[in-house]
Amino acid sequence: MDKEVLRKECSFGKDFLTYICYMSDKNAGVIKIPGRDVQFTLWLDGRIVLEDDREPPPNTVSYSGDDFTVEDLRQAIRSGKKVREARLRIEQGANVWSFNIKAERFEVSSLKVDLPQTNDMDERFFDRILCIEALNSLLDQLYEYFIGEVYEKKWQVAGYTEFQIWLNKKI
Repeated sequence: MDKEVLRKECSFGKDFLTYICYMSDKNAGVIKIPGRDVQFTLWLDGRIVLEDDREPPPNTVSYSGDDFTVEDLRQAIRSGKKVREARLRIEQGANVWSFNIKAERFEVSSLKVDLPQTNDMDERFFDRILCIEALNSLLDQLYEYFIGEVYEKKWQVAGYTEFQIWLNKKI
């Protein structure tokens, strides 16, 4: 199988980003991972790119800034597009992360971490490393939760129906 066919058939990353956009809107930004006592807020932070691999180019739509609405997101998903890239903001306790994430390889870029100011360079370095590790752990847990939710029978029974209701909801 060549790379292009594999890229089009493997949509886990796009499914994951589309799912977390759905969960963020559905739950007013609050994400809870049951069984792990993990809770945080997750928001789209002003940029999103959606793509439909079934269509020949141009098959993408991109939104940025304050003019982007949930209805724009829903319309793009209804037309068959999935999230290819997004700028996210996650807040958990005193930690705040803003970053871009690409679905194809789960690449995180342009990471901004809000840390308390300190003059000790070693302390700043280690605080940043710990904060990056915490983000990595959150993303791993969120992906594990996604796989458990979407690829189990309860998604077919109830979850997909809830997703369709959200998708077709009028504001």
